[in-house]
Amino acid sequence: MKMIKKLLCLGIGLSLVTGLAGCGNSKSASSNTVRLFVSGDKSEGNAYSKMAEKYEKETGIKVEVTDIPYDDLKTKISKSVQANDSPDIVRTAQISPDWADSLQDLTSIAHSGNTMQNLNITDDKGVVKGLPTDVTAVGMFINTDLFDKAGASYPTSKDNVWTWDQFLQSLKTVLDKTDAKYGMVMDVSDHRLRAFTYQFGGKNFFVNDSKDSYTTDDNTKAALQKFVELNDNHIMPKSVWTTGEDPSAMFKSGRVAAYMSGSWQINDFSTNITNFKWKAVFMPYEKVRATNMGSNFMLAFKNGKNPEGGLKFLQWLYTKENYQQLCEYAGYIPAVEGLEIKHEKGQDAYKTYSEEIAAAAQPVSSQQTQDEVTKTMTGYRGLSGALKKSMIKVINGEEKLDDAIKDTIQDYNEGYLKK
Repeated sequence: MKMIKKLLCLGIGLSLVTGLAGCGNSKSASSNTVRLFVSGDKSEGNAYSKMAEKYEKETGIKVEVTDIPYDDLKTKISKSVQANDSPDIVRTAQISPDWADSLQDLTSIAHSGNTMQNLNITDDKGVVKGLPTDVTAVGMFINTDLFDKAGASYPTSKDNVWTWDQFLQSLKTVLDKTDAKYGMVMDVSDHRLRAFTYQFGGKNFFVNDSKDSYTTDDNTKAALQKFVELNDNHIMPKSVWTTGEDPSAMFKSGRVAAYMSGSWQINDFSTNITNFKWKAVFMPYEKVRATNMGSNFMLAFKNGKNPEGGLKFLQWLYTKENYQQLCEYAGYIPAVEGLEIKHEKGQDAYKTYSEEIAAAAQPVSSQQTQDEVTKTMTGYRGLSGALKKSMIKVINGEEKLDDAIKDTIQDYNEGYLKK
């Protein structure tokens, strides 16, 4: 038996032996490899793979990047945590309460990397458990060919941001004077709809003073009513929200004047829209300038094969030079304060989004992301999407707005107040 252990430690594989007992700690055997799970690396220019190659050249440590489909990533991480065999680090948009006890402290990296505090994931003691990799934000795109043909005005700088009334008047001018089929489209998303309510001065849905139920306000109700009215098959087609017609494809057709979507569209539009000129412009506002910010996050696990190596890689990745390069590869809006990125495509659009984020009202513009990750981290179920589902019914004439609001409040109560 002593001979078998000796041979194993020399690296001679014996299929009948399933463990490396007697050879020392298995984590030390993996000290030259860091395992990183991501989703969508290929669609983001293989940014993490490129940074992994650079890290290996500089340190000799291999970062093994595994690109996992988005719908499978959360389940795969959860199973690995349960098996006490987590990846060392992951990049994810989804958080599970099952992971909380397995996450490493990233506070020092957050401080040295100067990540946006309102996007860091922190536990109830203020310890940073997740670092934002990028900022996504709701924003507006317009078909400038249609606007210019109609002689309709639109913002050309941050000094002349339009109101919702001015925006809608421009859309009506475009519809009257061009062959545009619709004024605008909006993604079927709670995320986009919340930005809309914020711009009308609403706080969306929030805990009441007694802390025993969620509620809403008159501005939010007015905004939701306005949204229903805009879905009139003229300004906005009902088909996007009620039957799932693709708003991005509709905008790309050249027959829709404006598209309320987000920063993730910039690379695609820069590459694939060739039949008309487009711009990212400042979103209209009624009472408040606002967007809705989101992020993906880097997490480090204690029970990976090389937890120390994972921390070292993140420390390296969040230095100014390396993080900037990651953003340039992936087309990110940076989640690090005071950093300017030179994007290969869509530089003007990224500049507009960055200025939109800087001018957006806080904390509402980042509230959704904060609520989702902090509540989930502490064991709450989270939301089921009742706001979106109920608004679809209202647009279809199947439900009254008051009932949709009640359904949404119930979803918040069950998702964020009950464990």
